Amino acid sequence: MKSIIDDSFIAMLESRDLHIHQPLNGLFGGNRRAKAYGSSMEFADYREYTPGDDLRRIDWNLYARFEKLFLKLYVDERQLHHRFYLDASASMDWGTPNKSHIARKLMAALGFLSVQSMDRFSYYALRENRCENLSHTVVGREAFYNAANNLNHMRFYGECDIGKAINSLEKPGKDDGLSVIISDFLTEYDWKSAVDYLLYHKREVYLIQILSRDELTPGLSGRVFMLDSESSDEDDIKNQRFEVNRSAIKAYEEAFLYHQNELKQFCESRGVGLITLSSDDSIERILFMKATEEGLIQ
Repeated sequence: MKSIIDDSFIAMLESRDLHIHQPLNGLFGGNRRAKAYGSSMEFADYREYTPGDDLRRIDWNLYARFEKLFLKLYVDERQLHHRFYLDASASMDWGTPNKSHIARKLMAALGFLSVQSMDRFSYYALRENRCENLSHTVVGREAFYNAANNLNHMRFYGECDIGKAINSLEKPGKDDGLSVIISDFLTEYDWKSAVDYLLYHKREVYLIQILSRDELTPGLSGRVFMLDSESSDEDDIKNQRFEVNRSAIKAYEEAFLYHQNELKQFCESRGVGLITLSSDDSIERILFMKATEEGLIQ
């Protein structure tokens, strides 16, 4: 099995970083700007002195001007905890190139960018109605390589209810990092409740939709047997035989456009980032153009 990361992949990421759009809370000891004031060297603001404050932070120049005591405040730097969720259903193990391959490379890239900025992260696989922890909490490069190796051996099968899977998490983190869900989002199951659940916990949320070229622009014609990747066998009612003609292609395009517009409008209404990719996009194009344009990576 070809590894999803190598030296050139890591070198490509060295100059990039995750883009955190607003100050978040987290553990002390990281590189991220937090909501609270702290003890870094970067000046943030002043406030009036109150008894018990650190006298070393009084700005005596301001006292000379205004005859009032003011305290210097500095930016607090925290270590965030990002959480990355990958749809592990059979529909993600499909397409040429395979959707699961680019999905796992993206997961690896997000994990590396996390530890490079001294943040923590966790990988999760979404299967049926449960959320499987693939890595626990990862800190540092050595732990990252072990977690990335777990991605190499991921299996994709069955169905996935993203809403139930993520809502099953008792502790999805609160106000301390990014939550990124990677899926094709071509499902009849509820996924919107997962987004609302994460937003309720004050997570900064992104959805990354990965589709195959055939899903974006189907090239079928004639009489075909459509085998659903999540069906149990050939006799499953999900599988269908029908004639692919112009009207069928048009109906698919209209239904697909409706689905994509619904996905986009929902994300816009919630202030959630959305990146739609094709599995034949290069990882360089994804990281340096699409993810950068959408504000996930800088």
